[in-house]
Amino acid sequence: MMRSLRLIALFGIAGLITAGVLIDLPDRPRSNSADRYLPSMAAPVAAVNTWFCPGGSGPSGPAELTILISNASDEPRSVEVSVLSGGSDAGDPVSQTVDLLPRGQALVRPSDAAPDVSWVGAIVETRSHDLIVEQILTAQQAGLGRSLCLTRVADSWVVSNGATRAAVEGERFVLMLLNPFPDVAVADIELTADVGRDSLEGLVIPAQRVVAVDVTDEVTVAATVAAFINVASGRLAVSWIQIADGPEAGSGIRTAPAAPGTAQLWHLPVSGVGPGRRDIVAVSNPSANEIAEVDLEILAEDPAVRVSPIELTVRAGRTALVDLSEQARLAGIGSFSLAARSLNAVAVTASITSVTVNSTVEDQPAEDDLAEGPGLAAVGADVDSVAGSAATSGADGASRLWLVPVETSERELSATTSASGALTIVNPSASGIVEATISVDGEVLHTVEIGPRRSRVLQLGPMGETVRRDRFTVAVDASSPVIVGRELLGLTSRSASLGAAVEEPISVETIR
Repeated sequence: MMRSLRLIALFGIAGLITAGVLIDLPDRPRSNSADRYLPSMAAPVAAVNTWFCPGGSGPSGPAELTILISNASDEPRSVEVSVLSGGSDAGDPVSQTVDLLPRGQALVRPSDAAPDVSWVGAIVETRSHDLIVEQILTAQQAGLGRSLCLTRVADSWVVSNGATRAAVEGERFVLMLLNPFPDVAVADIELTADVGRDSLEGLVIPAQRVVAVDVTDEVTVAATVAAFINVASGRLAVSWIQIADGPEAGSGIRTAPAAPGTAQLWHLPVSGVGPGRRDIVAVSNPSANEIAEVDLEILAEDPAVRVSPIELTVRAGRTALVDLSEQARLAGIGSFSLAARSLNAVAVTASITSVTVNSTVEDQPAEDDLAEGPGLAAVGADVDSVAGSAATSGADGASRLWLVPVETSERELSATTSASGALTIVNPSASGIVEATISVDGEVLHTVEIGPRRSRVLQLGPMGETVRRDRFTVAVDASSPVIVGRELLGLTSRSASLGAAVEEPISVETIR
């Protein structure tokens, strides 16, 4: 596969040179919009929005793609879905209109429009800020991976933590690159692994196509590998897929957007320690020559808890990993979220991955219907924890209003029975108290106060019982900017992601 990609790249570069175009940019080019804050997370804040879903495989591949579109409004909506294919059998984009009922959802299988392609992505165009678009990947062996699609493209991307131990752990690490524009894009990918470095230079992403880069074929037997993607020509939307089935890596599939930029402060709302759970924070420093000094701060739910930060030194072009299960300082502190703060003004990226194996949590504390309680970040939302894997990108921005699609059942996707999960709200301010209202269909279910630099966890299962629906969208309306994340549990899978910020986000670096 890599050989064919490189041949495509050579032909593409030859064509560009023939046309008199010389590509000669710095190793890590900065966006022309560097003076304007652009959030890394999904932010459908305009009257007309475009969602970019870098995608997955067709039905015969390792991670079949389904698009879930949620309508959070009381009005019917229509969206335009364009299916972009990839691989040697790629065809032209195919478009269709999808209608949604008020407060309704629609599942779209891109492979229905492109049944014979190996890889597929999608672009969803809406005329509303209250439609949320997710991509759901179904692994061949078991489990679902899901994440919000992107609402922006960029010319540089970072994926902090993948793995390629195919023989022992059944790991497969794939980068999904989507080019939504009518012109060819060219990208360079630098791969930094525990077993060494490699690079793919001059990779061509054809116009209105997706390209799947299987890192497993390029960097083998790596316990950790980071990818730094620099787009020399054009702009891309990028996500990644990690599949595993082994004794250490666990079993399941996870997916998340790549980070489209760097920042000096990132929040990771969904994190935890507990029986059979292993969360790993990855902090990447894309700088070519500067060392980053980073504090990983712990924002506990309990206002009486004070925990010293975890100190990191991240060398230029490298990634530092922190296994939270090995941090004795986190034992018994209850629910918490994390913030990765650069102390010496060197911008970084941050993300978190989580793997669980089946275990039984005894003596689960009782909770009332919508109590904030200990949450699954501390001990699990169900008595029996769910084996699976999840990943969450960091948030470099905060907003007053968030929408979070929720499922408390997966029966339509995988015929499982019960599911649960939790919502985490983080107050990034060091001085102000936030009041957050949680509602579904305009009905207020809960109001909470969150102290300075604290987080609050709310169980999602009781909310589903209250609204008597398996699928619904939670709105979080806060008195000042917050960060919102969710973790969903199914019978055989876990997933985690940020919510969608639907009021103009502000940089968390500016919040005091």
